[in-house]
Amino acid sequence: MPPASDPAPSGRAQALRRAVARGLLALALLAPGPVLAADDTEQRSPVLVVDFDEVFRQSDRGQEILREFETRSRELADEIARIDLEMAAEEKLLTEKRATLPAAEFRTLADAFDAKVQALRAAQDARALELNRDQSNARLEFRQTAFPILGQLMLDAGAVLVVEKRNVLVFNDAIDVSRITAQRLDAAFAERAPGDAAVDETVPERPPEPQPDSPPGVSVPDAASEPQESAEPTESRPAPVE
Repeated sequence: MPPASDPAPSGRAQALRRAVARGLLALALLAPGPVLAADDTEQRSPVLVVDFDEVFRQSDRGQEILREFETRSRELADEIARIDLEMAAEEKLLTEKRATLPAAEFRTLADAFDAKVQALRAAQDARALELNRDQSNARLEFRQTAFPILGQLMLDAGAVLVVEKRNVLVFNDAIDVSRITAQRLDAAFAERAPGDAAVDETVPERPPEPQPDSPPGVSVPDAASEPQESAEPTESRPAPVE
């Protein structure tokens, strides 16, 4: 997932944040032994790192989301391919009629065909945008669900900061909490009622997931500040008749 870009005036502030993070990481590197194992949260470290892409890949919930949108993407691509074949066949028939029809009559048919193509194109564009929006929202909700878990891991480790791994130059693997975050995310989803965690693939709008509260004293980013991803399906387009 690409990092969010800061406005130009905040470049100095971002550099300062990274410098502070490097300083805290230097302290963490001096800590002996594992910082936070899956069965031991008593060790201490001032900084933890997490790779949200890795959390997404390792968690069962993340895999469910990936499978859902892979299925929807394939369905959309198959529909686009089917429509493309239908429009190509219709265009061929229309072209064959050109030599036998008066120019005005052919132009009327050609204009109707072009209007049909444009309407189909707009409908497929709308579905592609809807798919991209739903996928971005699903990943954002996944990240938001992870924030309270990361907050509790931070408190358990005695840390003061959780840094996204992509913003760190070098670190001790012992402070990487991606795996345990994925495990606790899956446990949190498993504890919910079956109706809460079920995915209704017939409904394009994904309802917001219920979000657990963050531990007291833990600040998390606003939803609007989180980076979002979208994957546009590859589409072929029927060409208008000239």
